[in-house]
Amino acid sequence: MTAMGKLLVATLLVGSTATALAKTPGDDTGDASGAPGMVAPQPIVIAAPPIRDVMADRWAVGLSLGGFSISPDSAPDQQTQFDVGELALRFRATPHLELELAVGGGAETLSDGSQGDTQVSMGVLALRYRFAIESDWNWWLMGGVGEGVIDSKNVTDGAQLDADTRPLGELGVGLEHRWDHFALQAELEAVGMGQRKGGYDQPVAVDGGAAPIGRTAPQDTLSGGALTIGATYYF
Repeated sequence: MTAMGKLLVATLLVGSTATALAKTPGDDTGDASGAPGMVAPQPIVIAAPPIRDVMADRWAVGLSLGGFSISPDSAPDQQTQFDVGELALRFRATPHLELELAVGGGAETLSDGSQGDTQVSMGVLALRYRFAIESDWNWWLMGGVGEGVIDSKNVTDGAQLDADTRPLGELGVGLEHRWDHFALQAELEAVGMGQRKGGYDQPVAVDGGAAPIGRTAPQDTLSGGALTIGATYYF
């Protein structure tokens, strides 16, 4: 063999050895026949659920129905029951804080299920602090102030209704299940009402009947509670 031939054979042997040493087991994807080799396992990636951006839809409108019970503080056993409805407009000021303007009212419900002659109407400005805001289930604490009127259905005079108006305060807790724009909620509230604006000069009966709870002297302040269930639409 000539010197040139020996040099060529040596070059081929050195190149083959370097290629074999550089090849790792993970690079073995098959042999000359095309048979598959060993493939490194791939990690399993589990996508995290999306986080709800509660500030994306900051406005909400809600409608609730339920029951409201109130009695004089001087005679707590003299309760008056009402079936009430409430319409609320809410604004999310921060991720946890929500402002609410709510108006509602309803008619007295007697023990036999029929309607009485008394009705209630209320307007409240409230603040809610929400917990677990990114969860489908969230809950809140609330407090609000406003005005309320408890009077006979037969009273239509504006001056009389204004005299029968009482300041009120509310404290409550609520629970909500939210989807995207739609949610269902339940709220339990404690309600306190102050004295009538018109004072208590004398008891006033309507149409010769007994005076309603809101106009019997001197029943000073009232207290009670409400339980409502409703739906909310976020936009």
